[in-house]
Amino acid sequence: MVPLERPCSSISILSSFDPLEGLSAFRKFPNCGSVRAFSGRHFTVFKVGLSSPLSSSKFFKNRGGVTVNAQNEGPSSEDEGSEASLQATVQQSKKVLALQKELLQQIAERRKLVSSFKDKLGSSSKKAQYFNEDNSSEDGEVLGKNEETEVQENFSEESLANLSNTISAEFLSEDQTLPGSVPDMKRFNALEISGRPSVSFSTSSPKSLLSTTTLGMPSVLGTKSEDLYDSEKEAGPEPEIKTDAKAEITTASGEGEAKPPPLAGTNVMNIIVVAAECAPWSKTDKKCGLGDVVGALPKALARRGHRVMVVAPRYGDYREGQDTGVHKKYRIHGQDFEVGYYQAYIDNVDFVFIKSPIFQGFNNNIYQGNREDILKRMVLFCKAAVEVPWQVPCGGVCYGDGNLVFVANDWHTALLPVYVQAYYRDHGLMKYTRSVLVIHNIAHQGRGPLDDYKFLDLPEHYMDCFKLNDPVGGEHLNIFMAGLKTAHQIVAVSHGYAWECQTSEGGWGLHEVVKENAWKLRGIVNGIDNNDWSPELDVHLKNDGYVNYSIETLETGKATCKTALQKELGLPVRSDVPVIGFIGRLDFQKGVDIIAESMPWIVQQDIQLVMLGTGRNDLESMLRSFEGHHRDKVRGWVGFSVRTAHRITAGCDILLMPSRFEPCGLNQLYAMRYGTVPVVHAVGGLKDTVKPFDPFSETGLGWTFECAESSKLIHALGNALWTYRDYKQSWHGIQKRGMSQDLSWDNAAKQYEEVLLAAKYQW
Repeated sequence: MVPLERPCSSISILSSFDPLEGLSAFRKFPNCGSVRAFSGRHFTVFKVGLSSPLSSSKFFKNRGGVTVNAQNEGPSSEDEGSEASLQATVQQSKKVLALQKELLQQIAERRKLVSSFKDKLGSSSKKAQYFNEDNSSEDGEVLGKNEETEVQENFSEESLANLSNTISAEFLSEDQTLPGSVPDMKRFNALEISGRPSVSFSTSSPKSLLSTTTLGMPSVLGTKSEDLYDSEKEAGPEPEIKTDAKAEITTASGEGEAKPPPLAGTNVMNIIVVAAECAPWSKTDKKCGLGDVVGALPKALARRGHRVMVVAPRYGDYREGQDTGVHKKYRIHGQDFEVGYYQAYIDNVDFVFIKSPIFQGFNNNIYQGNREDILKRMVLFCKAAVEVPWQVPCGGVCYGDGNLVFVANDWHTALLPVYVQAYYRDHGLMKYTRSVLVIHNIAHQGRGPLDDYKFLDLPEHYMDCFKLNDPVGGEHLNIFMAGLKTAHQIVAVSHGYAWECQTSEGGWGLHEVVKENAWKLRGIVNGIDNNDWSPELDVHLKNDGYVNYSIETLETGKATCKTALQKELGLPVRSDVPVIGFIGRLDFQKGVDIIAESMPWIVQQDIQLVMLGTGRNDLESMLRSFEGHHRDKVRGWVGFSVRTAHRITAGCDILLMPSRFEPCGLNQLYAMRYGTVPVVHAVGGLKDTVKPFDPFSETGLGWTFECAESSKLIHALGNALWTYRDYKQSWHGIQKRGMSQDLSWDNAAKQYEEVLLAAKYQW
């Protein structure tokens, strides 16, 4: 007996089982090349890339005193040596092979039919593929004479008799598919899997959601995820399997010309990103781009093949999102709060918005209110978010707790890893669920008096996770610290910021905690949206004298945008003068005061300076003063304009970023994408992304300075101006190296995937 190479797994596909299709599978796998393997302990069926062991006693019945099952190896002794019986058996097996030929021909005809459909969709270059576990194409050829001989030689007499009798009598009586008929499509799509799948089915389009049904866990939530999934299988519609047809249609229509990144393969997971902000619905410029990250990263993860959900509060009446009909009540310090779940499906990502009166009206100022009010909002949000895997059936199927990773962001959702541990994992639930906490800005930690613990609804012994005694704040409650301790993995938004969080200067009192958990800490630089920030596609460069440009047309395109910017702002139009730009908040962190200290030297140079931002009143007045005293060189735009920010990035030669600390920073990434050379303070993400220019090896992407001092800024900016004027070839090299980088979210998503995998296999 030839043993099967693959171990067998339990898959319930009995309703769609086809024995003839099982026979053809022997020709596609190494250890099934002969039908000798058929007499093994299991009858293995391969359907749509899945393998299933079916005990032969499940289907084989007694026929004329012949017993066939996994424990009985052959017929009774009365049939042994019977020549007539042997001949009849051989003839019967030939009939079986003839049936197999007919079925394979039908499969080939069906493949041709599907291929013709694909040709009409503009996808004729891709060959249809069926039934192979390794995704290789099958030519559909029928068995030849040599293979018939091999079947007769490799089958024992008893196996031939048993096989022919059972197939011809038993299977054909159960499934009346005869030669010449077209196989039922449902038989090829049956995927009723017993047990929890590693990844829930993804759908190509959003389906109608279950309404007025609240699904939950027992004791804590209502029902376990295993029960939930089983009920979905029994009562819900059959999940729709996602194929490449949608991608092919998109490519044919010209919407997706860029080659998609490779899928995550066997590493696909269920990912739920939880954050207090999500662009474009809710964001604030005070949180280091958190809303932009949450709006872009999940889409990149979805492009890699993961099933991804974003959970955020519903601060206003968003046009997107439908009421799922799921409503729940949560108690916070003796007060009940009702929440509703709204769901939308956009760019292959499920967006779930949690609606409650406590969230309403804060869209323009998310973090408005006193300390206790903000804390209550975040506690309610985290309690509602942790139950989303069972409450919201996205596409008709809930995520469940299997192969699931929560991604929390900043202190606002740092309670989520704590709730996962305290409510579930400590009680034997959510064993295959992990949590990751992302540090966007560790300066904001959710600090408060120890008495605030009463709002968290946690066991007393968890108090130690929150209690922090530092020299500055004294003994207090620290929510961020509890999240750092309980999360399975931690991500900082750059390598440099991950290191700074472990220093007394950059850790803001949590540096010792971060040090203790450095073994699970990793830095990943944020990406940028190549559709919004691309000189080739930028919609803000299509009029008023601006033009789109690429790395090939950099020299002429950027010069045109520079001229248009000078005209729009009323500056003298000069192609030889370098234009320096600043875009950012006017506050201490962004180092605007360092620019002010350097202004006497800057205005003495033959340059033009353009500054855009809003913030502190005294710094806004300073911008106006700069412009008033130096009308021919300086322009100060108080306020913020997306269009002006894009045009400054395209028209400037140098971008100045003297930030005192910068967890990641996006403006320097935008600048390099547009061929604008950054001059930055070497901290956090700025240090990671801007490699200093080396004139000897002609490498580097810009200039950096080590200390947040005006003298250091002047030295770095002076070198940049010198290179711009006297070393044009080196300058163009810096520009092109910056534009050639892969700064997309797809690159960042791949690194996030590695962290999620590390959390998945962490016990």
